[in-house]
Amino acid sequence: MPTQRIDFVDALRALAATAIVFLHVSSPIAQAPVANPGARWWFANLVYSLARPSIALFVMISGFLLLSPSKEEGIGTFFRKRFIRIVVPFLAWGVVYFVWKNHAHVSASDCARLVREFVEGPVYYHLWFIYTITGVYLATPVLRVYVKSASLSNYTYLMGTWFAGTCLYPIISHFWGIHIGIPIMTAGGFLGAFLLGDFLRRVGVGKAARGWLALIAAVCCTVTVGAGYALSGGVPVKYDAVFQEFLSPTVVVTAACIFLLCKDLSLGKMRARFPGAFAAMSAVSGTSFSVYLMHIMVLEVLKSHIPGFSLDATFVHPAIGIPLTAVVTIFFCVIATLALRKIPFVKYCLP
Repeated sequence: MPTQRIDFVDALRALAATAIVFLHVSSPIAQAPVANPGARWWFANLVYSLARPSIALFVMISGFLLLSPSKEEGIGTFFRKRFIRIVVPFLAWGVVYFVWKNHAHVSASDCARLVREFVEGPVYYHLWFIYTITGVYLATPVLRVYVKSASLSNYTYLMGTWFAGTCLYPIISHFWGIHIGIPIMTAGGFLGAFLLGDFLRRVGVGKAARGWLALIAAVCCTVTVGAGYALSGGVPVKYDAVFQEFLSPTVVVTAACIFLLCKDLSLGKMRARFPGAFAAMSAVSGTSFSVYLMHIMVLEVLKSHIPGFSLDATFVHPAIGIPLTAVVTIFFCVIATLALRKIPFVKYCLP
């Protein structure tokens, strides 16, 4: 794989991981407009909305890598790798968060509840993504067969029906109350985003297209940011987040545009010109899954578990509180991951 392609994946992974942290830092304010009126809510809503493509980007990156034509491995090998990279860390962190939310008071009788929470999910609210991506991975061996033989027109049809049924239909139903009795079963949910990462591999971006992609992304971001306000009649007493859903049309189109723009970048010159920034990006990218698993606990510790100290989005104006809290959280997650990976066996919990 060419160096620029590795750089492109690293850049996207670092961007998605950073956005996830900003998303969770800003969400308590963005989702509570009455308690945070005016400029405080608007800034949080801006950050929250712009961070929504993060999950789609994570899934698209997985699709780009795992559905690559160069991937030649048996089903057993595929799932063995996923077990080590996904299941082992998930089980370890699931136990950690279970103990954490029970304030370290866990009895033998709680073990059955822990097993049930693992099965029914999620053990902690942000771990829902592990269940989702695991479901996608279960379909991956079948999807590999499809993408290798599918024509462009057939693949386009598949992505079109997914976008219509998964992204557009909920908006139509939400606003006009139209319910279609025919289920669109070609692809659903994040499975389509996974395929989209591979589908966009086939899309080339010329100089003229870059401007259009940036414009489309800007328009979609504007709609995503403004929708919560506009759909609430200009007074967001009850936050209408239909356009902030992870698979809303504006969020998915924004993620696709970002994906294509980054894919077209040649980052070799940037590495030579800004080595420090590139090293930071590589560090975040290389620890991105661990950052995802760990960051909620770090946020909660910073907010209320250090005597005489509290850091969150509300300790000052969100324009300062949100980026400061997010950067500190990412820094601690990356440093902790790199340090803990040096411990035997613990490193398997921090991929």
